[in-house]
Amino acid sequence: MKLQHHTAFSLVISGILFMIFKSWGIAIASFVSGVFIDLDHVADYIREYGWSLNIKKFFRVFHNGCFNKVILLLHGWEWLLLWTALAWFTSWNLWITGILIGLTQHLILDTYYNAPTPLTYSIVWRMRRGFDLFATFQGKPFKHLRTA
Repeated sequence: MKLQHHTAFSLVISGILFMIFKSWGIAIASFVSGVFIDLDHVADYIREYGWSLNIKKFFRVFHNGCFNKVILLLHGWEWLLLWTALAWFTSWNLWITGILIGLTQHLILDTYYNAPTPLTYSIVWRMRRGFDLFATFQGKPFKHLRTA
């Protein structure tokens, strides 16, 4: 899913959360986590292409699957278990709950739009496949390109 779509969806969810809870905390936390989870793409880009970050190339790489390995450290259902436990232990603190909601909606959207299986966004599942792009996404959605 493209950044502008994640941004728009996160904005809508955050607006709804603000209307329900009348809290800027939950709204901001949900928006920020729903969009900025994608910062892990930068780490994968740097690992594969080095430190010269060319913005046009960066977006082309990730929208066309022009890399060999996909770690995506923040894209993992496993994190939701930890954030849920943290939210529960803090009596559903609105900031923490907002982060949980933002991460959850992001992973659901990515799973729907990008993944052949929900397991694609399990860190353990990707690790067991050597973080290989083709094995992780089973040739989808990036079956046509593997190098930039």
